[in-house]
Amino acid sequence: MMNPLSNLINSVSVYAEMSPDLTIRFQVNQWLQTRTRRALSLTAWCRLFSDESNDRELLAFVYQRFSEYSGLEFGRVRPGDRLNADLHLALVSWYDWVITFVEDFCVHFHIDLSDRFDEDNFETIGELVTFLHEQVTHSRNKTETPRLQVVASSISAA
Repeated sequence: MMNPLSNLINSVSVYAEMSPDLTIRFQVNQWLQTRTRRALSLTAWCRLFSDESNDRELLAFVYQRFSEYSGLEFGRVRPGDRLNADLHLALVSWYDWVITFVEDFCVHFHIDLSDRFDEDNFETIGELVTFLHEQVTHSRNKTETPRLQVVASSISAA
């Protein structure tokens, strides 16, 4: 049986391993600020990714959630920024950020990404946003198709 002191020491060391690296987070935020990028509002940031107004909900979700998960000033992040090489997302976020993201996405958009989301498949934030856009579009098309078929069959029956 572990004694309470060794259990506490073990818990503290595990907590440190799972926590965001605040030094790297600070460095990434400094890097974002020194790249002569002004911090964009949510609306301006969304326009970098898409002119479509129906994409705004998804882009706002990414902007807000990734700001929360990473602690980065996401208004300075651009579509070409690399998730690991530039933003160090895995290091500046909690160890379980992917699980939290997939759960939050499912709650918000009613789309379960757990079987197809792997952060290692995306080099840039732009690629990740494109993937998410495809998932939302596919889901919307799936839910709209049956209504269209019902309407078409109603017309032919009339």
